[in-house]
Amino acid sequence: MEWSPRFFAFIAAFAAVAAAAAPTLGAESPFAASAVSARGSPGTPVAQLEELMGEIQFRHMKIWYAVKSKNWALLEYELKHLRDSFDGAVVLYQNIPIEFIVAVDRPIGALQGAAASKDASKLERGFAELTTACNSCHQAAQVGFIHIRTPTASPFGDQEFAPNQK
Repeated sequence: MEWSPRFFAFIAAFAAVAAAAAPTLGAESPFAASAVSARGSPGTPVAQLEELMGEIQFRHMKIWYAVKSKNWALLEYELKHLRDSFDGAVVLYQNIPIEFIVAVDRPIGALQGAAASKDASKLERGFAELTTACNSCHQAAQVGFIHIRTPTASPFGDQEFAPNQK
């Protein structure tokens, strides 16, 4: 696998934040300690980790429905924003171990490549790997009771997932 310049920038940002702030443990998870506050100092987070993870969970579901409906434009859009959400979590929270960042980055990259080539079998495999990476991180963060799975029902009754033919 070839590493993109964006991935190295992602890792560099993570390392800089981790080095600049003394590691502290969050109340709920060892990964929940914020590196940045609203005033730019360690302590109070700009966004709560659970809020970022909730956004990521919604994107995870939308990605699944975009995969199933072969809505390539929506899939690429959601994957970009999923990566951006993870980038934000890494910048704000210095205690996320690098191996979990890499474990999430790989399936997102694979999904982006599969979406570009419109390869449905690679998409389903990549989605399964993404879901496994999420659950591995939750276990390590001592929140394994948050178990992610392939969606079985859409909470997005107001969104059409089939590709727009216009």
